[in-house]
Amino acid sequence: MSAESTTTQISHRDRFVAALNHREPDRVPMAFGGPSCSIHKVAHQNLLDYLGYAETEPAPIIDNILQIVEPDPRLYDHFDIDVLWLLPKEWPIQWSEDGETYVDALGRRFESLGGFYNLAESPLKEGTPEELARYRFPDMARHIDVTGLEEKARRLYDAGYGLVADGPWGLYEYCSSLRGPTDLFMDMLRHPDYTEALAERVLEEYLKPYYTILLEAVGDRVQMVGISDDYGGQQGLLFSPKIFRKVYKPRLERLVAHIRTLTDAKVYLHSDGAVSEIIPDFIEIGIDGLNPVQYTARGMEADRLKCEFGSEMGFFGGGVDNEILSFGTIEDIRRDARRQITALAPGGGYLYATIHNISQEVPPENIEAFFEAGLEFGQYA
Repeated sequence: MSAESTTTQISHRDRFVAALNHREPDRVPMAFGGPSCSIHKVAHQNLLDYLGYAETEPAPIIDNILQIVEPDPRLYDHFDIDVLWLLPKEWPIQWSEDGETYVDALGRRFESLGGFYNLAESPLKEGTPEELARYRFPDMARHIDVTGLEEKARRLYDAGYGLVADGPWGLYEYCSSLRGPTDLFMDMLRHPDYTEALAERVLEEYLKPYYTILLEAVGDRVQMVGISDDYGGQQGLLFSPKIFRKVYKPRLERLVAHIRTLTDAKVYLHSDGAVSEIIPDFIEIGIDGLNPVQYTARGMEADRLKCEFGSEMGFFGGGVDNEILSFGTIEDIRRDARRQITALAPGGGYLYATIHNISQEVPPENIEAFFEAGLEFGQYA
């Protein structure tokens, strides 16, 4: 369904702002293209072919690990997308000759695995205070490339889109990848002081400078800022609420406070998995909304979240489970989309999007069905 076949009562941005402020616009706003709701390069090309759009040049990769792209702008018009993303360019990486592995500016090595890249080696192998003191983050002024982003923000803002500034991994995620996931879990138990020292350096030397550079370029034109940190698995938190509240919560709170010195935009947190136990903590430190609303995880049912937290917390994502999007029928997709919208949309506060990035095996007709369902079932009047 193209944008030409829909009747737009208000601008994309006005629709987005209304939802962020827990008001009901004409329909639920739809998002596509951010770090947690974009599309794998293979699925993107398949979608363009299916819709009859000739690819003029390869779509820019916005995440080397996930191999997701910035969607072709023609897709925004085709699906009547309201919310777009402003992201710095991916930082320089060193590829192996065969293209199967690369090392990034933080010293992390990734290797090819099933269409994306998986962490294979972490730079902080010793886990000692001395090694941590020797470690140096890259020069962020050179590392974060926002060339042309201010002009892009102005152009998209003038075109009436809602805009989100986003990009980096989260506090825990960076700690985990720098130290190694298993080793960091052991550090949490055996070396809590080291765990906090690592988190402190990631916050002060990476995340705060990152958002400073990004929001000094685009902060006056965005309505949402995205931050990320995956705290949940399918059945529960990755570590105890006690560790979250001691190590990550106070630093997350400081990051939110820092972002608020740079922009008036809402702050949304991306965290996969079963995180309902700590949603009250997110609200307490000033998080305005949660993504991706992974409703198949324990305790993350959309109707429950809306009932318990919907007056204080917005929700972004939650559209259709990845397994259904990849392998379900169009009827399956429409059923789940309708159920999720029915649960999350009343009273505003909901932004419709996929629960995760669209993976490479998703059929293009399922992608089309997903967005058409959002337009059909997301009407408020």
